[in-house]
Amino acid sequence: MVKPMDTERGNNSPQALAGLRVLEVAERICGPYCGKLLASLGAEVIKAEAPPEGDSTRRRGPFPGDIPHSERSGTFLYLNTGKKGITLNLADSQGRELLSDLARRVDVIIHDQTPARAAAWGLDAKSLSERNANLIVAALTPFGSTGPYADYRAHDINVFHAGGEGYLLPNGLALDTFPDRAPIVAGSQMGAYQGGLTAAVGLLAAVYARRTGAPGQAVDASGQEAQLAIGYIPIQRLESEGVVENRFARFFRVGGVLPAQDGYVELLTLEPRQWENLIEFLGHPDWATPEQFRDPARYGPELNRHLREWCSQHSKAWLYHEGQAHGVPLAPYYTPAEVFHSPQQRARGFYVSVDHPQAGCYDYPGLLFHFSETPPQTGRAPLLGEHNRLIYQKLGYSPQDMVDLARGGAI
Repeated sequence: MVKPMDTERGNNSPQALAGLRVLEVAERICGPYCGKLLASLGAEVIKAEAPPEGDSTRRRGPFPGDIPHSERSGTFLYLNTGKKGITLNLADSQGRELLSDLARRVDVIIHDQTPARAAAWGLDAKSLSERNANLIVAALTPFGSTGPYADYRAHDINVFHAGGEGYLLPNGLALDTFPDRAPIVAGSQMGAYQGGLTAAVGLLAAVYARRTGAPGQAVDASGQEAQLAIGYIPIQRLESEGVVENRFARFFRVGGVLPAQDGYVELLTLEPRQWENLIEFLGHPDWATPEQFRDPARYGPELNRHLREWCSQHSKAWLYHEGQAHGVPLAPYYTPAEVFHSPQQRARGFYVSVDHPQAGCYDYPGLLFHFSETPPQTGRAPLLGEHNRLIYQKLGYSPQDMVDLARGGAI
């Protein structure tokens, strides 16, 4: 992680979801990212780490100084900003009683358990609605809570490839360089983040419906379907044209990722006018003609060879700006450092400084949008079990009860 550059932006303005109480029983990325978005909008999000040993993300880096520590995981800290933290053992009968008590006092429960595990732990919508008829229960699972795959467990790589997009990767330079390479998954666990974002949209719709008179309800969010909704064009081509796309014959075969003097750019020529603009930008070389662009299966590898050689003679900034001026769809690949120090994000205040008692003070990405009247805020992630006493005493448990719960393994 990188040390902060900006000061924390604080304000006392009301927030969009002020008053909404959320219990999150989820780990890793998908469910916690959904909860993080709600917390940023002002909801009170209580993260229940079950089992009490903590979210497995605490064991993932990056760590400051590259020294592993359960309270200093950059992944955990980012995904759990602004939440309160408790521990809860749902494999224990007393832990399930605590869940029942919590369900009576919150508006929303987010969980990431399969239907069978949810039913065993009392996290299923039917059991929870018996305790709170107005409760909204959002289940974020790899394949949804119904159908033959409902109880399958999966990681991001499984969900991403189940959406079909991985079959189309890699392309461009990577494919030309390694034509025998197997399909790959997108980096940074994009599938898991997309699942969390999609679930948050559905959950907010359920919250709005309840505020307009509808009862509480179950929100069934499938990670696979979140991926399918984004990458639907290949399926449309299958339906309308009978074409089964693959990375060797995809329609933007010419171009793709190309080397520049100082990094990489991406060229995406989909339409004849873009080919023509590119040929003009190149100076009408004899190796690039409209006829060749119309037959990428035949001429694509040779065109790409010339394009790689030509692009490597220029900087990515020059290719970007001059290419755009000529109507050529070219864009640079920025390094993490370039993105972090980008004047655009700094001017918009996208990064916010957050201090954590164990990890220290660092800049974090802020929320994905700005509000003029109910601005979002970014608080720190909780320590493991930090708010046990605060939350459980509100449920009526005494300090001695807390000791007994801990000894018994319920928290």
